[in-house]
Amino acid sequence: MALSVVVFFLWENRKVGKANSKSDTILQDAETKKDRLLFEARKESDELLREAKKEASEIVAKSEKVEKRAVEAEARITEREGKIEKKFDEISQKQDDLYKQEDDLKKTKDTLKKKSDELDGKLAELSKLSEKDARKLFLKQIGDKYEDDAKGVIIKHKKKLEEQKTDLAKEIVLKSIQQYAGDVTSEVTTTVIQIPSDDLKGKLIGKEGRNISTFEKNAGVALIIDDTPDTVFISGFDLFRRYVAKKSLEKLIEDGRIQPARIEEVIRTTESEADVLLKELGMKVLDELNINDIPEPIIPIIGKLRFRTSYGQNMLKHSKEVAIIAEAIGREIGVDTALLRRGGLLHDIGKALDHDIEGTHPEIGAKLGRKYGLPEEVVDMIENHHGEPFSISIYAAIVQVADAISSVRPWARREAIEQYLKRVQEMEALVQSFSGVDKAYALSAGREVRVFVNAETVSDMDAQNTAKEIAENIEQNLQYPGEVKVSLIREMRCIEYAK
Repeated sequence: MALSVVVFFLWENRKVGKANSKSDTILQDAETKKDRLLFEARKESDELLREAKKEASEIVAKSEKVEKRAVEAEARITEREGKIEKKFDEISQKQDDLYKQEDDLKKTKDTLKKKSDELDGKLAELSKLSEKDARKLFLKQIGDKYEDDAKGVIIKHKKKLEEQKTDLAKEIVLKSIQQYAGDVTSEVTTTVIQIPSDDLKGKLIGKEGRNISTFEKNAGVALIIDDTPDTVFISGFDLFRRYVAKKSLEKLIEDGRIQPARIEEVIRTTESEADVLLKELGMKVLDELNINDIPEPIIPIIGKLRFRTSYGQNMLKHSKEVAIIAEAIGREIGVDTALLRRGGLLHDIGKALDHDIEGTHPEIGAKLGRKYGLPEEVVDMIENHHGEPFSISIYAAIVQVADAISSVRPWARREAIEQYLKRVQEMEALVQSFSGVDKAYALSAGREVRVFVNAETVSDMDAQNTAKEIAENIEQNLQYPGEVKVSLIREMRCIEYAK
């Protein structure tokens, strides 16, 4: 009994120990689980806290960005407002300036009106002056107005120009001359015509000299028939007349019908053909110089320069030389070379007409250029190429230089021939000034003047007196070597037709 009690007690004790042990295990497990749950709870809470902080940071950042953008937008708006205000101020200032300019313009207008009234008064004064006095007064006023400015510019650049001008001018001229080496054509006053035989000389003279007289009257030259075998000579100072006479005589010799009516017909036809030749000569020169904007009526006048000389120098050759040299100079100094070619070619165009029109060849050429609408720069080169006292352009100055280069080079001109031509031209002009004179030609190197009068207005008695008066006028007004023979011809020709 006691043993069973002891056993029971031990057994119960054991059960209690096991229970206590199990309870401890359960408590330990619970504690561990609690710790784990707490750890996980802390971890989860920490995670949630971090996420909350992160979200809070992002919200704060976004808020800062929004605030920054708002600040920037506000700054931009403020800046634009400032610019608008500044622009408005500028517009206001410009408006004020415009009002001021308007006032200034009104004042200037009033001043100009006042000056216009003063000029009208001065013009009224000038109208009482001669052209020479008016030009002198005008130049004096301009000189007084700009004298100080001109002196300042001259003093400033004079030293530099003095150092450079000589070398530069030599270089330009030498380069220009090197680019052209033209030959010199000296025209004489006699043309030689070869004939098939000496028997033809009688036909050329005609019965009582009618054929030769008709030929000389209509051609304006002297036909010299002497003992030279198979040769006759045409004499005359005008190259164009000699050319027409030469072609006419060649046609008559080839045709064989040599009588007064046929002679007149052939000369008229040849003169018409010569006009075509003049145009062809002009076109040829324009093609050579690559000039294509010359008015049509001027082209034959250019060709006529082929039959003019100055101091023995052929004018067409000279004009081509001047065009080429002027172009070369213009190329060196950098100006319009095409314009210089035109001006250089046309600078002596007046010499083609100075036998027929009163005035100097620059004046005649300038009138011709203005008549046919040439550019004012070209007219300036024509009018002022001899250094006339006018304010000329650089182009006219270049043509002056080119003209001098072409004229003064060795063997370009002969003074004696020009003096001779001037003398015979003056002789013809003097004779043609007499009443009743139809035509007058200087022949035999100016030792004879042949005069044709109108038979209807000049009688036989008047013819003798007119010849005497012409001789006396030549003696009093002209200078010439030896003596001058005046041959006055009065011819009455009656023509009727049988129908």
